[in-house]
Amino acid sequence: MSQTSSGVCRRGRKNHKFKSRLVAILAAVLLLGATACSQTVAKPVTTHAPTATPGPAPTLQPGDSTRQLTVSGLERSYILHIPPGLDSLRPVPVVFVFHGLLDDAVSIQTTTGFNAIADKNGFPVLYPNGSGPSEALSWNAGGCCGYAAENNTDEITFIRHMLTDLGTIVRVDPKRIYATGYDNGAMLSYRLACEMSDTFAAVAPVSGWLLTNPCRPQQPVSVVVVHGLDDKYNGGIGASLYATHSDFVFPSVEQGIATWVQLDGCGGSAQVEQQGAVTYTTYASCQAGTEVELYAIEKWGHAWPPPYALPAISSPMIWDFFAAHAKQ
Repeated sequence: MSQTSSGVCRRGRKNHKFKSRLVAILAAVLLLGATACSQTVAKPVTTHAPTATPGPAPTLQPGDSTRQLTVSGLERSYILHIPPGLDSLRPVPVVFVFHGLLDDAVSIQTTTGFNAIADKNGFPVLYPNGSGPSEALSWNAGGCCGYAAENNTDEITFIRHMLTDLGTIVRVDPKRIYATGYDNGAMLSYRLACEMSDTFAAVAPVSGWLLTNPCRPQQPVSVVVVHGLDDKYNGGIGASLYATHSDFVFPSVEQGIATWVQLDGCGGSAQVEQQGAVTYTTYASCQAGTEVELYAIEKWGHAWPPPYALPAISSPMIWDFFAAHAKQ
């Protein structure tokens, strides 16, 4: 018996050519069918891309730099402090620190010591300069003070421009933006809480008064106030240095506190503690997890509390308050 290349046996000799052709055709059909079946049930081969090895997180050059901005046709500037090892890809909190009337960014940077706090806790600090003559910089804080108030300087746009500029350098955590300030800068901090409540989670005015009237925040804002009892604590006529008109009157500090207790919807009674020369008052049951606090200092005038004299209420306390109050 012989066998064709298709593996099919021939039987008999009669019409062997016809059978050979028929067998060849059948073999071809079977072969095509087998191929088609094998293609139908074949499983795709899975390939795995190589796993990338993560490189070091990009860090920013630490230190201070002066940044220039043009806002509403006015040249503005601020000092930006970057702490060592700051990861530019990780969302970070941001703290604004505003100087007092006739001061500047360098002065308040030295006075508050916020650089060291930023280095320890890993966040950038912005020390903006007010507007006006270089020896008499000021902030438009609602009726006060100096050149900025007289010329209705657009501080709100300046703040937004600084945040935009900072956003080209770091990832700003929108729920952890804070402001503190001294004197005229404290008044501006109050104003930002009133007019930029969508941006600022908490503010810390030091030796300043709430002058923004009416104050109509869209969202609750945590507020901690530091003020000396010998520093027009009960309000009074503003000195000519501050006033833009002769009958300018500062409200009492407690009036500002009462305003924010109402605005933040704080319920329950205040908790009051006496700690040496400091009377500490807190309202904790407020909307959206906010708090209102007051540190009133006996025999203390118009100054930023230094850590050697009043460590419990110096700059580290302000940062601790900020760190505990992010927007919900």
